[in-house]
Amino acid sequence: MLGIGISALPSDLALFNVDAATGQNRRMTLESLDIMLRLWTEGPMKYDGELWSVRPPETQFDFLSLHLRPFQKPHPPIGIAGLSPGSETLKIAGERGFMPLSVSLNLTHTASHWSSVEAGAARSGRTPDRRDWRLVKEVYVARTDDKERRFESEGAGLCWREYLLPFYLGSGMHSSFKVDPSHADSSLDVDYLIERSWFVGSAQTVIDKIGAHQQRTGGFGGLLAMVYDMSGEAERWTESLELLTREVMPHFPEEREPG
Repeated sequence: MLGIGISALPSDLALFNVDAATGQNRRMTLESLDIMLRLWTEGPMKYDGELWSVRPPETQFDFLSLHLRPFQKPHPPIGIAGLSPGSETLKIAGERGFMPLSVSLNLTHTASHWSSVEAGAARSGRTPDRRDWRLVKEVYVARTDDKERRFESEGAGLCWREYLLPFYLGSGMHSSFKVDPSHADSSLDVDYLIERSWFVGSAQTVIDKIGAHQQRTGGFGGLLAMVYDMSGEAERWTESLELLTREVMPHFPEEREPG
């Protein structure tokens, strides 16, 4: 599979002099993807576009040559990530038939993502399949609910406290995290996310949270568990993955086509 993100980190955009206000980052990403698709299906080519140029290399030393044809035909499955409410990026996923990878912050926020997929699919006459929709979530399964706070000391808690929350909230995304609009901005911390957003807790608690998301969003096809630096607490993380596999996943059997 090939996973794609448009890029929205202001410091990265500034570093490479990319103007996100005019959508340059989105155009750069989609044009580069189109180039890859053509190389995979057509082979070496000459291309001059808005932001990229391509020239086919000449074979050197009788063995250094272009070797970009994928094993999968016509190409690997492509997933594209979206974050913002009513995501324009997920509209592109729907329009192009890519797997929507939905960075899920709360139920209302996440439900709007499928509306984006459907709106994009309508532009190209496609019918999107919810089984292709992946939710991207923080997941930590503990033996009991009273041990779920271990997650705060894991890599995820550190990352959210020192990087992600300051970035998102500093970008004015408070409403995307709130389960209730009346909640104070000051309440948005790691504890808030563990309790109201993330799939964290005992196996039964995680089952209930996934079930609530399936019901409120209309159904999604896959769960992508975010991974952080758990190297200092590898045993806890391994136990979480084992509980997720053995005690949570069997409650959500994969739907298959008849026959």
